[in-house]
Amino acid sequence: MFNTEQIVAQINFVGGIVLIIAIIIAILKIVINRMSANIKGKTGEGATHLGLLFKLNSAEYSVLSDLIIPFSGGSAQIDNLVVSPYGIFVIEVKNYKGWIFGNEKDANWVQNIYGKKNYFMNPLRQNFKHIKALSEYLNLDESYFHNVVFFIGDCIFKTKMPENVLNRGLSKYIKSKDKKILNENKMNEILNKLKETKRKIKISKKEHLENIKNYRG
Repeated sequence: MFNTEQIVAQINFVGGIVLIIAIIIAILKIVINRMSANIKGKTGEGATHLGLLFKLNSAEYSVLSDLIIPFSGGSAQIDNLVVSPYGIFVIEVKNYKGWIFGNEKDANWVQNIYGKKNYFMNPLRQNFKHIKALSEYLNLDESYFHNVVFFIGDCIFKTKMPENVLNRGLSKYIKSKDKKILNENKMNEILNKLKETKRKIKISKKEHLENIKNYRG
């Protein structure tokens, strides 16, 4: 027969184990969610990169991806970038599902999925910072860059979007820009610098996120 003290001790012991298991499950959920978001982002960027390689003529268009660009404000991570005689297309990739609401002037856009609203930074503003970083790093006027946001995934725009915010037809949009503004020598100079940067500059994810935090103040 157990006395009262033994029963209380058993209850406390079991309760402690349940609490520990609950904490472990909560931690695992956080880790898995973060890993899933990272994999989801990388999958979207990779699929976009491959699509551009297949659909754009390599004689005119050079496609680069996953670039870390250092600048006076810290560093900028570029999802996909296309260098062409028609300018430099800086592409911010968003792998989202559901309904998307937003316009150029909003600070934040909204994803509505199964009735749940998630707010995220206006990707046009986010990508404009990338363009400013590239402009500074390449010593090239901002007028040579095209700001493009591409949503990959099963999403629907529920507000009218600018022409440079797309969920299909990315390569078609790029090819619609047909005014030549970069000569071959300048293109080669830009590509060589970016490829050398990708080869030499290694910034950890933690350092990059810290740079973003510091840049935003």
